[in-house]
Amino acid sequence: MDQPRQRPHKDFPCRTVERLPFYLKRFLFFVISYIVAPSASLLLLIHWKSLRPQTRDARLIVSTLFLLLFLVDFFPRGWYQNTMLAFTLTVGLFVTFIG
Repeated sequence: MDQPRQRPHKDFPCRTVERLPFYLKRFLFFVISYIVAPSASLLLLIHWKSLRPQTRDARLIVSTLFLLLFLVDFFPRGWYQNTMLAFTLTVGLFVTFIG
């Protein structure tokens, strides 16, 4: 079971389409990450080996950014929280434009 489950693409028989569980689809995973970021990271880790590298990288970026934003709320109010929020947004923008 090392290879991801795939099926042929209907328009391009030589291509394959990755079959993902419904909660790992692009939009639903974004919503899960937005609402409960730690759960999204856990779902990603559970299905880590069954995902293609492109899918894995995209979901990892989204879940990491939302997890960092989630964790910023636990820092004390004031300059430290603002610094961490600025750092998180900077890393997010950097990773988004580099990737």
